[in-house]
Amino acid sequence: MAPTQPSAKLEREKKLNSVLNFGSVLVKRLERDWGTSLVNDLQTQIRGLPLLASSAVGARQDELDRLGTQLWNLSTRLQRDGPAVIGKLKDQNSTKDHVLCLLRTFSFLLLDTASTPAKRRPQKSCIRLMKVALKAARVCIAFKELSNATKILERAAEYQDVLSKNAEGATCDDSAGAKDLRMQYFAVRTTLAWRQERMDTAEHMFAKCKQLSDTPSPDTTGTLADLLYEIGKDSLNKQNYEAASTWLERAYDTLGEQEMELLSPEACELRLSTMHGIVQAQMNMKTVKAREKAWDMMKFMEMDYANKLAVSLLKIELLSTADNFDISAFYNVLLRMIRTVVLNDTNFKTIMHQVHVLKEHSNEFAGKILDDLIDIRLFREENQSWIERAVITRIWVSTTNAADIVIEQLRDSFDTVLSNARASLSAPATHAAQTLLWKRVESSSNQAQFDIAEAWCRLCLHSIFDKAGAQNKARVARKIIQCALIRHDHAAAREAYNNMSESGRDEPVTRYLMYKSGIRGGDAELAAGCLEHICRNSTKDATLLYACVMEAQSTGDKKQAIHALQRVLDKYEYSAPAGIHLPALLRSTARLLQSELTKDGAVQFDTMNELCKLFEGAIEQAKTSRRRPNNVAQQTFTPQEFEWFSKNAYNLSLKYCAEMSPSHLVRLLGVCTEFIKLLKDQDSTNNGGCLSLRLVFCEFLAACTYVILARAEDNAEISLQNYLEARKHCQEFRRAASEGIDKLEGSAQADIISKHFQIVKLELEAVIKLEKWDELDDLFEQCWKYKSPDRYETLADLVLVIHSCIVQANVEEKYRKKVLSVLDKIISLTARQPGTDIVKIARWLRCLFNLTLPYDESISYKCTEQAINLATKYNGLFIAQASPAEVNHYPPTELEWLSTTAFNHAVDYYLQENDALCKKWAEQAFMLAQWLEDNGTLRDLLMEKYATLKLQS
Repeated sequence: MAPTQPSAKLEREKKLNSVLNFGSVLVKRLERDWGTSLVNDLQTQIRGLPLLASSAVGARQDELDRLGTQLWNLSTRLQRDGPAVIGKLKDQNSTKDHVLCLLRTFSFLLLDTASTPAKRRPQKSCIRLMKVALKAARVCIAFKELSNATKILERAAEYQDVLSKNAEGATCDDSAGAKDLRMQYFAVRTTLAWRQERMDTAEHMFAKCKQLSDTPSPDTTGTLADLLYEIGKDSLNKQNYEAASTWLERAYDTLGEQEMELLSPEACELRLSTMHGIVQAQMNMKTVKAREKAWDMMKFMEMDYANKLAVSLLKIELLSTADNFDISAFYNVLLRMIRTVVLNDTNFKTIMHQVHVLKEHSNEFAGKILDDLIDIRLFREENQSWIERAVITRIWVSTTNAADIVIEQLRDSFDTVLSNARASLSAPATHAAQTLLWKRVESSSNQAQFDIAEAWCRLCLHSIFDKAGAQNKARVARKIIQCALIRHDHAAAREAYNNMSESGRDEPVTRYLMYKSGIRGGDAELAAGCLEHICRNSTKDATLLYACVMEAQSTGDKKQAIHALQRVLDKYEYSAPAGIHLPALLRSTARLLQSELTKDGAVQFDTMNELCKLFEGAIEQAKTSRRRPNNVAQQTFTPQEFEWFSKNAYNLSLKYCAEMSPSHLVRLLGVCTEFIKLLKDQDSTNNGGCLSLRLVFCEFLAACTYVILARAEDNAEISLQNYLEARKHCQEFRRAASEGIDKLEGSAQADIISKHFQIVKLELEAVIKLEKWDELDDLFEQCWKYKSPDRYETLADLVLVIHSCIVQANVEEKYRKKVLSVLDKIISLTARQPGTDIVKIARWLRCLFNLTLPYDESISYKCTEQAINLATKYNGLFIAQASPAEVNHYPPTELEWLSTTAFNHAVDYYLQENDALCKKWAEQAFMLAQWLEDNGTLRDLLMEKYATLKLQS
């Protein structure tokens, strides 16, 4: 067993040397190393301290004490001057506090090891070590090193025992100092127990603390009260209101044990915070008794700290949580705040927030307190931003108040602000304020309170809002006009209009409102001027012009409605603003125009012109509607709309075709045909026959009208253009007629056939005028499409006219032959008809004979044969009949002309020494002459003359 003691001694010495060596190099190490390794090394050393008493330790007490003192002072200096000393280690600042906390613990444990054993330790040494221990423990508790704090306080417990035993023999000063340290010791123990959430231990330690002395020193009182306040505050944050109230009341009582003059300024602030916490804890306990205690404490606070903002806010909180909200008391607290508080941005926001709270209970008091704030403080502070925010809030409060008097109150408030601030509100503030006022305007309008809405509008135009901008001012003025119009107060509307700026008056919307005023108030001059201005300025949007039309219609002023319509049609392409059904607008406008179409029985040219333009615009919009959208249900123009416009254009054309200008007639007919085509595209099978018939009539009438225009036109180019249009309509007529004629019967079909023949004649006229000679064949074919013998006479006459035109135009001979072949066909067809007028055929034969003889005598010769056949047929019948007067026979004069002309032609061949043709034509002359009713006189004469000719046998 002998070697055991030396080895234990060596171990203790080794441990002692390790501690001293570590402490010795620690100073230099702190100059460069604040990392985790230093923290770990300090914690390792702390776990081995304090060292047990031994001879080795006793021998080096001074060295330990000196090193501990040096390190303690170093930690204090580093804590105070830390940022300057370790500025290069900014990234390790979070580690710094931890290192300093451990450094203090290590320093204290060195000092504790260096001290004399507790039983022999002098009181001064205990006092010194107790102070160091308490400081170190507080630092550890602050940085949550609770295990180290516990270790320190365990060592301090020995010092507390020594101080307790030595208290009886000590002087008064030493005894008082020792008691303070003992109280602080138990206070720190209470703090540690609180941090460890051992509230029973905390209660025990606090009880020991209170047993030591009734009146601790002012410093100790402040320290103890601060500890109790922190415990109470922590409980308050954890919503443990009963515990919070208990600990806070202890803090309050502790502070109350000293005269306030003896306490530090921090202690006075602590007293206010403590009282504040007590009120909050009692208030949140929500019992009648606790609330009474809260109000009692509140009264004490008001006695000592009435001008403190925190006290006022706490009282406001108390008032706000009361079952019955005391509006007057709340107002008075706010008023005291306004009078006493130092105004800065934070305090101003706080006051404004409380104004919002007050508003929830009383708009009247909220408005009043805002007036007080502006008048009492804000004018004096000369802070424009605060004034504007207060004014905007004042408006907000007033606009949520239903009382009528608020408008006058606001006006007075605006006057006051303008006269004292000497400047209108800024543009952003003006915008915010007018937005609030405008909501009230809209609300009153929606409730049909137009006089109130007008009053709010006038408030929007107060001089305080000079920076509102011209557009906003004009918008408000227009709202006044609207309200005045609804109230039928046209004088007020005119006044508001006159007070507007020139730019505001010239806005189209403003002029539209005044147009309404002019229409409704009977001021035609005003209405006309406004309409003219709207038309000039509505470059892209026709909405206002359409609105003017509708307004004039709604008031029954047809002249104004037509005038507005004319402006619309002149400037726009018949579009409609959103929400207006375009076909309905066009229909109503058409009816309006038709009602003014005639005056004293005469069609008004200008009105008819407007009607034509309207129908033309309607067809354009109808076509556009068909192209978009694909959904039929969304199309603006329905088949019923097509039918309406088609029928009305058609009826107008028929009704006034004789009175209206041909140019108007063809325009209306064109619209009608276009609408019919749209209808036919819709497959309207139910009335397909009616549509086809209407289309045929439209094309017929249009073709006739264009021919009339062409004939009457002196300008050759325009005349030809009209003939082109006539041809187009003629072709459309023939196409439509061919499609629908089979569906017709009787007189209707006969009428179409008759019109077809007339159309062909008109088209032939157009072709001749246009000199489209190659197209004659197709048209002549159209003559035979429908059997119509009774119209051949007219056709024959037309053929003769055409032939003369061809001759005059000196075109190729083939065209002449084509024309004369038609006449030949007419003669052949007519001759085969029973009851044919032989006189008419004889005349046609003579014409054909005469026209063809110069260039194609074969046709002429054929004419003589036809004449002989007809004469044989009819004249032979005439001789055989018992009553010859009733029999149609070949006219003698025609026979005489043909026979003599044929004989003369024979003579011509004789002179040409062409005996064969001379004989051929002479024989035809004899045969024609024999049917004359002259007992053979002419035939004998011709034969006698023929005999005198010396023909070669």
